[in-house]
Amino acid sequence: MRQVALLFRAFCMLALASTAVLSIAQQPQIVREANEKADSPPAELAPVLKPILEKYRELPGLVGAIVVGDRTVAIGAVGIRKVGAPEPMTAGDLIHLGSDTKAMTATLIGKLFESNRLSEKDTMADVFAELRPSMNSEMAKATVAQLLEHTAGLPGNVDWWAIDRTKKSLSAQRRMVVEEVLAKAPVNPPGTKYEYSNVGFVILGAILEQKTGKPWEELIANELFKPLGMTTAGFGPPGTPGKVDQPWGHAIKNGKLEPLQFDNAPLMDPAGRVHCSISDWGKFVSLYLDPERQKPAVLTAKTIRELTTPGPIGTYAGGWIIAKRSWAGGTALTHAGSNTMWYCVVWAAPNRHFAVLSATNVAGQEASKACDDASAALIKFHAEHMTKR
Repeated sequence: MRQVALLFRAFCMLALASTAVLSIAQQPQIVREANEKADSPPAELAPVLKPILEKYRELPGLVGAIVVGDRTVAIGAVGIRKVGAPEPMTAGDLIHLGSDTKAMTATLIGKLFESNRLSEKDTMADVFAELRPSMNSEMAKATVAQLLEHTAGLPGNVDWWAIDRTKKSLSAQRRMVVEEVLAKAPVNPPGTKYEYSNVGFVILGAILEQKTGKPWEELIANELFKPLGMTTAGFGPPGTPGKVDQPWGHAIKNGKLEPLQFDNAPLMDPAGRVHCSISDWGKFVSLYLDPERQKPAVLTAKTIRELTTPGPIGTYAGGWIIAKRSWAGGTALTHAGSNTMWYCVVWAAPNRHFAVLSATNVAGQEASKACDDASAALIKFHAEHMTKR
């Protein structure tokens, strides 16, 4: 997963949107108005997205949404599901979230914090006590908080497909990752350097399985997808193999778009293999927009604040990059996701109770720039139109 460069780009953008701001005092009224009009249809964003699709010719399709409070107030899609096929991309189509799955895994970890089955200060030796004799002495000291912040000294990836070929259960495969990685010396001493790591979030998945005795896939379905009404959520590439009933991902090979229905190895689910509609994704993001008034209450506001507060190194916490933006009224939460065939970005403004989401069914520099432009355009649209709805 080519995450580091893509995430860094998403982290650095949007200075151009800094003038599209609303006072914090206005925001509770905006949320109330959005909720009062819950039966009204969302605003149409296709006219906003179309110029971006035309600018970036490599994009097959592009979808975007604006969430205010716990409601999608604007949504739209342009383009096609698959190069060489006529089916248009629709606002209800499934998109691949890539590493935007990480915040979901972190949310499940937060539920363990609240039930006192886990602490952010717990070390790997604490969590996997039975493996302590075989652990590297430094890795044994790495903490859950450091996993959530990418400062545990872990490698970015391992040979995922070699583990997949064992044909063991996904939980057993993730356990193999734990045993393999914690037995080796860290890439950097834990707590000394930020190093983006898919391995860290796979281990967090294994911790969830260790503490609950249930597969990560079952946990997220029962504790996030069902309570939030995310009925479209699943894992891996969207759609039926060989059919164009959902968008296909695309890779760029020899200067041409190649449509693909493929994904990373399934054991990587906790690090980045969730798919769902963009409005269902918005239901999850809404948890972080107004923690005091979540519907339903998945985590306490206190836990959400803890999950989105970086440690002493870097600006990453709980599946989010924490930034400062004037249009957000201060703190903004962002993350990008890509499995090298899709690209998506979320920017959330908790102080102003809104978020913008965008996704395209291709990856690469054009996709990254297009989602940057889409994010800025949606922030501007929110500032200019949402208070009038």
